[in-house]
Amino acid sequence: MNVLHSIDTLRQRIATQERLSPTGRPVLSLGPDRLDAAFADEGISTGALHEIVPAAPNDFAAGIGFGACLLAQIARLRSGFVLWVQPVDRGRRGGAPYPLGLTALGLDPAHLIQIEASKGIDILWALEEGLGHPALSAVIGVLPERDRSYDFTASRRLAMRAAKQGVTALLLRNNAHPAMSTAAETRWSVSALPSASSNRAGAGLGVPRWRLELTKCKKGTLGHWEVEWHHETLSFRFPAPLADRAPAWAHGTYGGGWAKAS
Repeated sequence: MNVLHSIDTLRQRIATQERLSPTGRPVLSLGPDRLDAAFADEGISTGALHEIVPAAPNDFAAGIGFGACLLAQIARLRSGFVLWVQPVDRGRRGGAPYPLGLTALGLDPAHLIQIEASKGIDILWALEEGLGHPALSAVIGVLPERDRSYDFTASRRLAMRAAKQGVTALLLRNNAHPAMSTAAETRWSVSALPSASSNRAGAGLGVPRWRLELTKCKKGTLGHWEVEWHHETLSFRFPAPLADRAPAWAHGTYGGGWAKAS
């Protein structure tokens, strides 16, 4: 019995280390080959912490939209519910998840668990607790404006919990300290771009379009791209005029070699 107990204990330890190992987590392809080529693993890691920072205050909706599209992609790699945590007053100011909008982006609102909290520290606590449940595929948190509860220690706790269960964490925070040192694997600065019309008459809404700037990457090269969301494939793509244009980092704009983690 002691031998069997020791074997079971060893298996549990090995399983834990495999979950913590980056090589044991699926890699999320964002879509375009040249965009994925910016990362050492040809995509971003799941079971990790990723930050989304609106480039300007009026880019909050763009950041939320980009995050929702990432969630839709993550859901294809790992089934489960999505935990969405936001400030109490965000819904009154137009920041609450809209079921029809999420459906249009490919995210099933029936798999969404929404929590509201009044303080940033409570939002971080809810995210950390959610990351401990393997029934979730991802968590996303929206921090209050001018919140100071998020620091390196808080980010480290989220990153470690995400790695343990393989649940991906997205955090939308303000750009008051864009270069703040955290344990996030990537940091994206997101701004909205005008979308092209969806029909030849020039009327109607087009597909969502963003300017993405990768300002931090532990395993990749920094750069910026203009992308739009492809509803049919549930992936990002370059807008038609930019489809054959090389990314900025390919020309050495950001220098060669891997970017150091901040």
